[in-house]
Formats: sequence, C-alpha cells, structure tokens
Amino acid sequence: MHIRIERDAFVDALGPVQSVVEVKKALPILSHVLLDATPEGLSLFGTDLDVGLRKQVAAEVFTPGAITLSAKKLYEVVKELPSAPIELQADQDLQVAISCQRSNFRLKGLSREEFPSLPNLHGDGELLLDAKLFRDMLRKTLFAVSSDQTRYALTGVLLQAHSTGLNMVATDGHRLALVRLPRPETSGTAVIEALIPKKAMVEAVKIARDEVGDVRIRLSDNQLILQQDTTTLVARLIDGQFPNYDQVVPTFTPNHIDISKDALHGALRRTSAIMGERTTPTEFDFQAGRVLISCVNMDLGEAHEEVEISYTGEGVKIGFNARYILEFLSAVDSETITLHLTDPLSPTIFRSAGDERYSCVIMPMRI
Repeated sequence: MHIRIERDAFVDALGPVQSVVEVKKALPILSHVLLDATPEGLSLFGTDLDVGLRKQVAAEVFTPGAITLSAKKLYEVVKELPSAPIELQADQDLQVAISCQRSNFRLKGLSREEFPSLPNLHGDGELLLDAKLFRDMLRKTLFAVSSDQTRYALTGVLLQAHSTGLNMVATDGHRLALVRLPRPETSGTAVIEALIPKKAMVEAVKIARDEVGDVRIRLSDNQLILQQDTTTLVARLIDGQFPNYDQVVPTFTPNHIDISKDALHGALRRTSAIMGERTTPTEFDFQAGRVLISCVNMDLGEAHEEVEISYTGEGVKIGFNARYILEFLSAVDSETITLHLTDPLSPTIFRSAGDERYSCVIMPMRI
C-alpha cells in the first residue's frame, strides 16, 4: 500500500473512527484501524465488535493494499503533523512509513487478515431522515438511557418507524424521554423497530452534527446501518424487550403549570449547589402564582428559591431529582415549560409549552 493524502482530510476522517475503537480490548487487533486503499480512495474502519465506523476519504493511491495500525497512535501522530500532504507506504514486514515535509515516522502494523470481517452493509428497506431532525431526536432522548448493565434492555434508544409515525424513546426506570412525530413524507416506506446501544447513538450524533443532507437507516442481520455521505455506522442491536412506554405516560393530569425555562433552570442550578454526593430530593411547593423550590442537606445546609408560575389550582408539594429536570431543560429550546401533574406520588410530564411531540416523564421522590 502506498498513498498520498491531505493531512486535514486524514485527521477529520481518522478522529471519529478511532473514537469507537476500544484501546483496552483483550484482542490487540481491536485497538487497530483498518486502512484499505483502492483506486477509488482510502477507507478507514474501526470497531469494538458492537459498534463499527467506516469513513471514506479522497486519496491519491499509487499502490492499492490494506493494513491495520494502532488507531490511537496513528491519530496522535497525524494530528501533530503540519497541514500538508502525507505519504503512507507499507512494506512486506507490515511496517508503515509516514512522511510529511520534514517529519518521518514508522509504525508497526498487523495483517488485515487478523481484523474482523466487515459487516454486510446492504440492509432491508431504508428510512431516510433529515440529519438535523435525527440529531434533535437523539438530543432529546439520549440523556434518559440507563447506565445499569443489569437492565440491558434499557441501555439503548428505541427507534420506531411505522406507516404514519416516527418515535424515539429512552428510559432508565426513573424517567422516560419520548419523541413522537408524524412520519416525514420523504422518509420512505421502511418499517423499523430497533433497540440501539447508547454508544452507537452518541456516534450518530457526531455524524449528523453538520445538519446537512439526509441520514439513511437500514437493518440487516440484527445490525443497524446508518449512512450519511462518506460515513457508515454499524451497530449490533440490543437483544431485549423494551417496556411498553405508553403505559408509563399519564393520560390524564388535572394540574397544568407553566414556568419560564430560564427561571427554572437558574433556580435548580443554584439549589443543586447545596447537594452532596448522595441524591437528595428537591422539593417543589406549587402554589397559586408561584413555586417554592427547596433543597436540604443535613451536612451542608439548605437552599430556597421562589419562581413565578402560571397556576391557579390547589397547592401541591412534590419531590424530584433536580438533575433529571436539568437534563430535560438542556434538551429543549422553548422559553416556557409546562408541567402536567397529578399528585405527589404519580409521574409528572414535562413538555415545551404547547408541544406534545416531546415528553419527559419523571417519577417523583419521597420528601
């Protein structure tokens, strides 16, 4: 293999690929990135066996070929090189000479035969979504994914696309984030239901961050295939039963409370400063026209805030994990938030005012 490639393009392609590679894997080959040079250009692929990422980048290919190199070390070397063409040339001893102006390196590689076989990238049907829409759906759900590996089915995001609707939902058992949209007319006809690992969706956010073009989603052999332009993400789906989330979302809530997003965010940030390492419930005392927000820490002290609200019902006191509300607030852009509340022991729905397409259901804490 012998190629010439622009340093900036190489760094831009190598960065995302090396981020999915697991450095501490028992198999050394899984800490490597596969470089595959063909007459069409250079392909980079990295995987941890659960998530894989392939980037295609333009390169001048003198001699086609393939080799694997340490993803971390290759990235560390290339990103420090000047913005100029880089030449990479592999020899028969699986060593790659890297040269750029007056800089020269030699990295030891491994044979491509040791690298995991590339997955099938031809799935059944195709869901086509605007990149900005897809990223926004992920931003509004990812924070609710569980990190508890004993609850395997909750460690991912559920994506559903049926004839008329498009849903994305995540839950950790204490809160649930749900985006429910009409299906875009340009999305195709593929019916999809997939439980996707959080790591894959974090990488998907990076893929869709440019907000330009469409994201193509397919399923194949219990894998998700996500493509945008020259990037392909492959993820092994979670084999588990996601809970019936419709049973979690309250259908009737007698109390509706409107509150400024910025005012609520500021009050919670300030009262949270008094929290210790243990999760302490934050008390919300809803009264006509105002809410009193309090946090008491027996070791550190207490904090109290008063925020104006639009509410004329009877007084209600309820406790919440403030972090859950803050993460919801960071995912919405509206100026006003509406709380749909039943009683101190029932889940509360948090929404942008006047918008039922996005809901965050939060379980209360005893106070």
